[in-house]
Amino acid sequence: MTTIGYPYTLPTTGNVSFQEFFVLNAQYQRPVSDATAFRGRLRTALKEHKHSDRHDFLNVQKALEDYIPFLFGLVAGIENTELELSNEVETTWRCTISNIALSSKQPQVKHKSIHYEAIFTLLTLGYVLMDRANEYAQSVQNKILIAIGDISSYGKGHGEGSSSVGANHGANNTIHGSGSIPGSSSATSSSEFSIGISNSSNANSGNSSSGGSSGGGGGNSASRLFKKSSSNFSAKNSNTIGEFTDYLTDDDLAAIDHQLTTAADLYCKAAGVFEYIAQDMIPKWSNNSHITSTATAIVTTTQDVAGLNVNKSLSSKKFTPESIRPVDIQTSVVSAHIRLALAEAHSCTVRKAAIKAARASAIRQLISSGSSTVASGTTPKTSYVLLAKLTIGVKEEYERAYGLLKSVKDLNEISSDFRAHVKDAKVYYEALAQTLLGMDAYEAQHYGKAIGFLSLARTSFAALSKASKSHTIAQAAAFEYRLSNEKVIAFQKINDSVTFEQIPTQAQLLAVMPSGRDLLSSKKYMPPRPNFGIAATAGEGGQGGADESVKKLAYALQGAYF
Repeated sequence: MTTIGYPYTLPTTGNVSFQEFFVLNAQYQRPVSDATAFRGRLRTALKEHKHSDRHDFLNVQKALEDYIPFLFGLVAGIENTELELSNEVETTWRCTISNIALSSKQPQVKHKSIHYEAIFTLLTLGYVLMDRANEYAQSVQNKILIAIGDISSYGKGHGEGSSSVGANHGANNTIHGSGSIPGSSSATSSSEFSIGISNSSNANSGNSSSGGSSGGGGGNSASRLFKKSSSNFSAKNSNTIGEFTDYLTDDDLAAIDHQLTTAADLYCKAAGVFEYIAQDMIPKWSNNSHITSTATAIVTTTQDVAGLNVNKSLSSKKFTPESIRPVDIQTSVVSAHIRLALAEAHSCTVRKAAIKAARASAIRQLISSGSSTVASGTTPKTSYVLLAKLTIGVKEEYERAYGLLKSVKDLNEISSDFRAHVKDAKVYYEALAQTLLGMDAYEAQHYGKAIGFLSLARTSFAALSKASKSHTIAQAAAFEYRLSNEKVIAFQKINDSVTFEQIPTQAQLLAVMPSGRDLLSSKKYMPPRPNFGIAATAGEGGQGGADESVKKLAYALQGAYF
């Protein structure tokens, strides 16, 4: 299974000098000046990241972590009146989740509040953690694609260059009760692939030799996925279904396990940051007396429309504190980020287990056929049903996220790409769960049920690879379509010649799908102690310093992820 984390665009911010907003005595001139300097460094890092071809997320994260203690010092100083304001702190951030209307750029939004600055800074930290996790997850997929010799075809995305074995099998391209499978019209040479059945069966399968791949992918687009002769296990059993794990060494699998563990940890940390914003910072902003008293005159949105700067002042109207905020920092949208982060953390953990299950399944098949000398006791079995339940849990997290997005007063304010990603991810993970249920039925030798579930998954993957507006999901669906298509064809051959089981209808299959299960929780964000002021020296700071965070722990390492 392929993870599909949303690729967040990091916001950028305008220049600001904090000295302009305070009446400073000698004690606070240096720390406030340092806060301005570290914010300037963060702004530079974000600008460089935006204009660079190679994104250095660690550099941005370091700049954020250096600036946040100074920012929390400002927040604590304002809240406990330690710092005297001459003017309300006003900063500008470019929104990246807001929809782009009549403009090629996201809107720059200016607000008067130190909490606005703190929320957007922490939101940027959450985005960075999500993007770092996405990089680890993508590196796993690249390693798999390189191992099976298929990186060129997958890189094209949206199904381009992907090969589909047995596409001209008339009976194989239909699901009992559900019609034809879209995107399965390409023909592939039977000599190019072995789908786990003997070569003589392939020769009689009716495949034409019109080329090795569809979509003009070139000669290198055909993967080695089902060429069992090149497998590390050198399969002799003609009834063995090929798995991509056959082409990964033990070192590869260990590296994949580490990368997925790291990705899951980063996703959980990001969820903790988003949770802190939604449960702590946004309520503080709403309850702050300065915000509620000036909520009618603090927002100016600047957009570049057709080369002209258009300022839309909202000061003449009455608004609630939530409605005047950009959609990026509304509670529902931030809460949706929590659900997405947890969903992908769950997905990474399930993917680790699924890879191990595929590896163990292939080894057990070889042991049963006498093709391997590995002891049977060394191949623990992972339940595909359990993996399916956990994957359905991922789908349900995306459903919750989409429900939160729909609670926004005007859904069109949210980026269409973001909405499409969340919506299509629900379908994608449901199809992955159906794939796992199909593999469970296959291991139980219920070929009719296996064909039914895998065919449902194949239909969904084919539709997503062609129609999804999310490039990430379209790429992943194209790859998963190929895997499910290969298995459907192989299982149908066995069922048509040996088992003759009836294939359940779509309604029957959906009725027996299990409910989802959760696996991980967010990793609590521990805000740093402010770098200056009373909160920096007191045992417990106004922003929940390190000592306060430790005191609140019920047990050692609470909130840690392993």
